[in-house]
Amino acid sequence: MAFLSTFVGVGKHSDPNIRDLIGCTRDATALHALFADTFPETKPKLLIDHDATLTNIQSALKETLGQATPDDVVVFSFSGHGSHDHRLAASDTQLASLPATTIAMAELGTLFKSTKARAVFCILDCCFSGGAPAKVLEDSPIPRDPAAPFDVLVGEGRILLTASGVNEVAYEMPQARHGILTKALVDVLLDAQTPTDILSSAAR
Repeated sequence: MAFLSTFVGVGKHSDPNIRDLIGCTRDATALHALFADTFPETKPKLLIDHDATLTNIQSALKETLGQATPDDVVVFSFSGHGSHDHRLAASDTQLASLPATTIAMAELGTLFKSTKARAVFCILDCCFSGGAPAKVLEDSPIPRDPAAPFDVLVGEGRILLTASGVNEVAYEMPQARHGILTKALVDVLLDAQTPTDILSSAAR
């Protein structure tokens, strides 16, 4: 069994109207370092700030999920802005063109369902509700459908860990310069007695 992983942290954006975030780069870098040290043979991918473009994130996801065998576990972590209409913002996301420059939950769900991996573990340290200084694009459209966006991601062999519910707020910790979820997850993994049991550790 191998861990195939991609870690994305988007703290800086090419659109000046999108607020930068202080902890996202450190979130992705910290998780990537843990996996690189623990599973060096798997060569985990790291995309941060201006390298975390929409095309690069999509390509990394397709490659990671496409390479997985039925014996593998895929880990995808995203720290950055979400949108009210349940999308993930890349470094080149444009507020004037959100549908074309973001990753929708449905797109992510389709990629997860297509993989042969034994399990997919998805970590979303972002926000889909609102309230400054939450990790959300405040100017994004608010959907009329109140249904949770996570249903397309979960299922047999697909595990989702989110910083907040659809009506809750996800924050960063200014002193630690991490998202609250990622900081807690890193602490748990560092304290885990069995480092390879990541799914059990994350459930603590």
